[in-house]
Amino acid sequence: MDDKMGLIDEEIRCDFRGWVKIMRVNKDYLLIFTKKGCKRGGEIHIGWQYNVLIEGQAYWTIGNEKILYKAPALILTLPHMPHMMESITDTLILEWRQYPLEDPVNYYEPFRKIILGKKHE
Repeated sequence: MDDKMGLIDEEIRCDFRGWVKIMRVNKDYLLIFTKKGCKRGGEIHIGWQYNVLIEGQAYWTIGNEKILYKAPALILTLPHMPHMMESITDTLILEWRQYPLEDPVNYYEPFRKIILGKKHE
């Protein structure tokens, strides 16, 4: 892509839930497609996380609070808050964070068990 836009790298990860396209444009942006009924997340980050629900409906659990969002919606996750989402319909989400993607990911095990326990229907 155009060097003026600052696109350094991109990567696509796919599984039964859908796909995640990671774009590095001076910071990490994730474009996430998630199939109806699937879950993602179960992480804790050191900084803010920003999500724009572009299409669809999803439950977002942040800490102990579970909220249904319908596109278009902006979802803000505070630093150090465990979070996960469940697609009620097929969803398309744009995500970015205050800091670069963590490697390794800091998982929140109670939420990860829920996410990994969900089988593809």
